[in-house]
Amino acid sequence: MDTKQLQELFGEFLQALGLHRPDQVPTDFSLSLSEMFALMALSAEAPMSQQVLAEQMHLEKSTVSRLIKHLERRGWVKRVRDLHDTRMFRLHLSDTGHEAASRLAKSLAERHQRLLAALKPDEQEALAYGLSALVRALRTV
Repeated sequence: MDTKQLQELFGEFLQALGLHRPDQVPTDFSLSLSEMFALMALSAEAPMSQQVLAEQMHLEKSTVSRLIKHLERRGWVKRVRDLHDTRMFRLHLSDTGHEAASRLAKSLAERHQRLLAALKPDEQEALAYGLSALVRALRTV
């Protein structure tokens, strides 16, 4: 496969995934893809600092700061001053943030199950192998 074919296939993949379409965001959610990733990261590992979240998401600290402000306005995230280093804040999910993250995780899991059910086991294995290689390449370029 040449580069042009791969570019076209990658473009088709992104369009089919629907990342550019707001109607593809899980039901009852009106948030950006970055906000979804931040919410899921905090759900898995909160409390954490904004710096750690920025590193996990591979985003600038200023971008994460804006993301957190949006999630705070929704009432999903709280900044709590670190007891050991009062210059820092730890990010915590509120009760409604945990609830939203749980609903989001369930919705995403159901969608992923439907997608994977349409693939044969050997296709699932090939997809996992290819996506792992692609992520590794993207992080080194």
